[in-house]
Amino acid sequence: MLQAGSVILSIWSGINFLLACLILTLILFLKRDAPILIMVFEESEIPKLEPRVISAINVLAILYNSCAAAISVLVLFVIWSSLITGQSWAFWALLITIGFVQLMGFIAFSAIGNQRWQVNIVLSALYVLGIGLVGFSLFSH
Repeated sequence: MLQAGSVILSIWSGINFLLACLILTLILFLKRDAPILIMVFEESEIPKLEPRVISAINVLAILYNSCAAAISVLVLFVIWSSLITGQSWAFWALLITIGFVQLMGFIAFSAIGNQRWQVNIVLSALYVLGIGLVGFSLFSH
């Protein structure tokens, strides 16, 4: 169960990493605006926004998604260097950090009507299943 949980947590990490890199690519290389703009505003409203508002939203999207990509890589290192070998500190570190990220995702998107609830549900289900299998494997003896 430890290995299965580790694989599921790795899938969580991979999805987060890919989504973050996709958004970073859109903003940094394709010169598109942050996707959150479309979630919050009608397309007709976006050109009416102050350029500084759009820039601020893009800056925050770059910062958030670079942190999301980085934590995803860090999670993979913790999983495959320590968690898979049964080190309980790695379980607690991932329980707290990923749990916090998932909770904040729900709180953040509730401010805009839970526009991304499907993604949050899938990622949360992967997290709960993965961390649950790992926890059961580590602490059921």
